[in-house]
Amino acid sequence: MKLLDMLFEKPLISVSDVVLKFKISRQAATQLVNKFSEAGILNEISGKKRYRKYLFTDYIKIIARGTEI
Repeated sequence: MKLLDMLFEKPLISVSDVVLKFKISRQAATQLVNKFSEAGILNEISGKKRYRKYLFTDYIKIIARGTEI
């Protein structure tokens, strides 16, 4: 739940962001981000093998929809 709260504040994250925010190991943060990614909540957008960035895409779509002219 804490990660979900974080995503509403910061919809673009990395595993390092999760490590710093929750003071957990890199391995635990990676597992958590992977679970959110597998559930379709986060989408990996960097295309890299290291230093990946993940986006809370559905939230961004909702915000974009609310700001269309």
